[in-house]
This record gives sequence, structure tokens and C-alpha cells, in this order.
Amino acid sequence: MNLLNLYFAPFGAGLVLVAVYFSELDRRTSVASFAVLAASLLVNFWFSRYTYRFPGWTDRLRVLQVWLSFLWSVLLFYLLFQFCAPTWLLVALPAVAAALNQGRWQTLLTGVVSGAAVLGVYYVRWSGEMTSPALWAQACVHAAFIPVLCMFVHALAQTALRLRDLAHGR
Repeated sequence: MNLLNLYFAPFGAGLVLVAVYFSELDRRTSVASFAVLAASLLVNFWFSRYTYRFPGWTDRLRVLQVWLSFLWSVLLFYLLFQFCAPTWLLVALPAVAAALNQGRWQTLLTGVVSGAAVLGVYYVRWSGEMTSPALWAQACVHAAFIPVLCMFVHALAQTALRLRDLAHGR
């Protein structure tokens, strides 16, 4: 998780800051976005600092961190996607974190739920306005990419573990 916080937290924060800065958001949306971003960064910092101090709870805390990150990502995507199209990538980040810490089926489930959340946000925010099949096709590609990416990252992580085990004679 520390690697994910090292790379994905700055990326997610940067994406949110770009979306807020370069968009003409109303004050309420800007404040809500900053509040969610600040809360997510603080909680992720706490998790990265203290997860390993509770050895019996480490696996549960990792799962909790993934799902809390998912909730914040979906909320930020809901608030910002009409102003900054790439914010759907925020929803992919927790699913990738699951790929490194969970089993194959849990990873797939997290990826599918994340992809469904992307479609759900598109449906809620575009209801009535969205009639173009091309835009729905794009939304479906975004949603399908997330579980594919998760399974790819999971396979890479498992390969790295197997190679490590072979190198150590396990």
C-alpha cells in the first residue's frame, strides 16, 4: 500500500486539483471536492503509517482502505467529471490497490464494482442529456478497462511473487 500511496495519491490529488483549478466550478462543488480530497489524503496517510502496527488486523485494514478509497473516488468522480473528463481514472485507483493486496476473485469483484460505479455515475449525471450511442460506448469502455487493468496488475504482482520465491529457493 505504501507504493500505491507514493504514486497514486499524488496522481489523484493532482487530478482533482487540475479539475478544480481549470474548471468553472461553483463554490459548493469546489469546497466539497477539497474536503473529500483532504479527508482521503489524511486517512490514507493514517493507514500507511499505522496498518502494520496491528499485525492481526493488517489484511482487514487493507481491505477497508481499498473500499474507503473507492467511496472517495466515486464521490470525487461524481462531483468533477462534468468539468474534467479524466476523473473516471480516480475510480480505477482503488481497484488497482485491491489487485496488489487481494486474491484473484476479490480483485475481479472490486474491478467490476468500480466499473459499474463509473457507469452508474455516468447514468445519474447524464440522465436525460445522454442519448449518443458513441458517448455510452466510451463510458462502457471506461468501465470495462478497470477490471481488465486490475486483473493485469494482479497477474503482474503474482508473477513477481513467484519469481521472488524461485530466487529464494522456496
